[in-house]
Amino acid sequence: MNRLKLVIHGVTDVGMNREHNEDSIGWDTGLGLVLLADGMGGHNAGEIASELAVTTIREALHDVLLPELVEANVINFADAVREAVVYANEEIHLQAHQRIECAGMGTTLVMALFHDKKITYAHVGDSRIYRFRNGEVEQITSDHSLVQEMVDNGYLSEEEAMLSTNRNLITRALGIAPDVEVDVVTNDLEQDDVYLLCSDGLSDLVDEEDMQATLLQHQKGLHAAAQTLVDLANARGGTDNISVILVALNEAYSDDHGIAPGESQEVPLEEQADKTIVNKTDKKDIT
Repeated sequence: MNRLKLVIHGVTDVGMNREHNEDSIGWDTGLGLVLLADGMGGHNAGEIASELAVTTIREALHDVLLPELVEANVINFADAVREAVVYANEEIHLQAHQRIECAGMGTTLVMALFHDKKITYAHVGDSRIYRFRNGEVEQITSDHSLVQEMVDNGYLSEEEAMLSTNRNLITRALGIAPDVEVDVVTNDLEQDDVYLLCSDGLSDLVDEEDMQATLLQHQKGLHAAAQTLVDLANARGGTDNISVILVALNEAYSDDHGIAPGESQEVPLEEQADKTIVNKTDKKDIT
């Protein structure tokens, strides 16, 4: 279905302070789909929530984005994405109520669907998407968090927000309630765009300036760029699980192959067509 030539590389790492990784990342080459979820919940239920989000959304879109319907130009991609996320919320919420060990579990989500020289992206919570274009990094999602609301309303500056002790208080998550509000946006793509999806384990410790410098330094390889970003976060304390997915539209990018040692996993898209990476801690509070 997807004629865009994408290069995708993902890394998820347990970090320095956690015993378990409750982040999940995944993609589907045929759909041009990438997903990242940061789970939360007692007894490691967060990893169940994040994995369920990734697999449920991917399967739902696979059932909807049939090649013949896409070719007939009858698909509303924004609606399809929104409905898939809402369905995942319902499934996570149902599991949380049916399984005692999963009570209270939830997850953030960021995802992107590349199609027809456009990107349709969605998010819930404080996982983020950044765009690297013309040598500059820009955050294109806005956190669903108490601190972001205070910034938006003028009660905190961006600098104060970075130091706030309430940074992990999020206002939206999948699975916490029967219904969820999903932010969905469609934008045009440009030839040399790079998109960076990450959990707050990265964005809390690595700022846009460092992301930009890393992507400029490693313009010929997403493998090196992704691992460098994770290494930076770990060098600064690695206080949470760290996950990053890089998506490039430039064929000049290439990736090494294989799985790195230790707690991180790296799977080139070209070899793992339908691979969901799951590296299996309460990490967040919901307001």
